Amino acid sequence: MKASILILAGMSAVAAVGLTACETTPRERTRYVDVRTERERAQQCVGAFEPDGKAPQVMTYDSKTGTEVHMNQDGRRVDVTAQNASDNTALGMGGKVGGKIPEACTDADPLPGAALPKDRSYKTTWNSQK
Repeated sequence: MKASILILAGMSAVAAVGLTACETTPRERTRYVDVRTERERAQQCVGAFEPDGKAPQVMTYDSKTGTEVHMNQDGRRVDVTAQNASDNTALGMGGKVGGKIPEACTDADPLPGAALPKDRSYKTTWNSQK
């Protein structure tokens, strides 16, 4: 009995030393810093939906704002991009006709992702994730 109490007391002392060592260790946090320019972020968004760099099948241009809109179709997949070189803004969207929620991006968030979050409470028959 005395031996087991002694062992338990020794273990608690070791645990206490281990916990205090963990508490005193400083923790450093790092944060991702995007060092790309506005133009590079806009180009990444457009490049996600125009990866081969070929001329678009349909293109429009608004001379008043300087905005270009490109549309490409490959079978049931349709990709639409819009970009404005004067203010380094962009929008990209693509998906299958009759498919689920399309992917989208902007110059502020150049990595393509679902246009609507999957965990939403406003599902309808046309935007449900089945």
